[in-house]
Amino acid sequence: MAVNAARLPATFQLDRDVRNLIEDRAMRAIKSIRVCVVAGLVAVLTSSASFAGDWIGKYMTEDTKGNPFSITLGDNGKAAGEKQGHVLSGTWADDGEAAVIKWDTGWTTKLSKDGDRYKKTAYRAGTPMEDGPTHATGAEKIE
Repeated sequence: MAVNAARLPATFQLDRDVRNLIEDRAMRAIKSIRVCVVAGLVAVLTSSASFAGDWIGKYMTEDTKGNPFSITLGDNGKAAGEKQGHVLSGTWADDGEAAVIKWDTGWTTKLSKDGDRYKKTAYRAGTPMEDGPTHATGAEKIE
């Protein structure tokens, strides 16, 4: 049944106008909240990704015998190393304060920030990190 708006009492029309105004403002508020939530999610995801991305690159350091050792951390979680012609491969992950590399040899290398410099610590295969590093030295990010 169709309702003729001209025949409705003025108070009913006013109530309908107020209801429409409230609904319109509620919809605008919901849209604003959605935009804020999406913006927040983008900010969180971007900051997490960029932090992990800070580790990506090539580093020069020394092995446990003082020989030059290059380490490359890829954006795919893969790690590559080279020392005295010996090629290493492994995986790496961001633990929040350092890049932790698990080499296929069983050794673990940890790159961390030390002020405005980098530090490399190495852990012999089978040695828990809680026992302390086998070797520690500086590192330089070159790429």
